[in-house]
Amino acid sequence: MNNRTNLDKSNRKHLPHLKFKGYLVENKIRQTEIAKLLHLSPVTVNQKINGSLCFTFPEVELICDEYNISPNLFLTKKVAQ
Repeated sequence: MNNRTNLDKSNRKHLPHLKFKGYLVENKIRQTEIAKLLHLSPVTVNQKINGSLCFTFPEVELICDEYNISPNLFLTKKVAQ
C-alpha cells in the first residue's frame, strides 16, 4: 500500500457507503447529480460516499425522497479510531 492509501483510510469517519455507491452505478446516477440535489460540491459528495465525511440526516432524507430509496443504503460501520 502507498502512503496515500494509508492516509485516506485513516481520515475515514466510517466505512464507504458501498450499497449507495452500487445503487448510483446500477442506475447511472452520477455523483454530480447528487451534489446538485444537496447543493454541495462533487468533491464533498464523494468524500461523504467514501467515508471521509458524514451525510447529515436531512441529506439522506432528501436523497431517499428524490430517488424513492431506503435509508438502509446509508448504514455503515464506524471506523475505529
